[in-house]
Amino acid sequence: MKTNHRISTLILAGAMLLTLAACGGKGLTTKDASKCVQVELDTTYKGVFDGFVDFYSNVTTQDARDQYDANIEAEAYNVMVGLGPESLDGSGSSVEPTDMQLHRAKELYGKIYAKADYSIASTTKQDDGTFAVKVNIKPLDILHLVSDNFEESFTAFFTKFEAVDTESMSDEELETWYVNTFAAEYYDTLLDLIESQIDSMGYLDEKSIVIQVQQSEDGSLFFSDEDWINLDNLIIDYNF
Repeated sequence: MKTNHRISTLILAGAMLLTLAACGGKGLTTKDASKCVQVELDTTYKGVFDGFVDFYSNVTTQDARDQYDANIEAEAYNVMVGLGPESLDGSGSSVEPTDMQLHRAKELYGKIYAKADYSIASTTKQDDGTFAVKVNIKPLDILHLVSDNFEESFTAFFTKFEAVDTESMSDEELETWYVNTFAAEYYDTLLDLIESQIDSMGYLDEKSIVIQVQQSEDGSLFFSDEDWINLDNLIIDYNF
């Protein structure tokens, strides 16, 4: 298990924020800024879209669903390859999971994110006209549980494949076996492990982050990709 391995995250939602225009024009208030962050959180992690569609004047439910799906798919992919078996080519990259495995990972991440714990603590208007929205988050410990139970869950897997005679295989045969058999079963075992820990999932100590909400001249709301990535990295704790 790659313990203490920092899994990188792909946040696609941040790019969408640049095109969203709040109802009510340019008169952004602290209440609007709080609502902006709240509906983004609810859409991205909970799959709750009504507030998002009501708040923005130029989006549809499908836009909100696309944002939710993009985040879930990106996170699920990165966790899979971040914990996956390294390829044999020495590049340090992981073998790609199958589409079916990625679909299952996405479904599991949907269940995990449904338990995300966050709340808006305060919103303050700054001298420069931006709004500082403080968000309290209790990070989910799912990957700590995966790490703690990895060795036990993979015992049968490694015992099975240690008995395989790979020395007699040609390079081409080894590559085919490794990708289609070893890696495929590895990912299935990993998915089983993640699924088995969801009901036991809990929370780590609460942390806080400040999101700077800004409004452009045309009334569009945005906050930086960096702020959103930092927030996203707190929803699930990846330091294990």
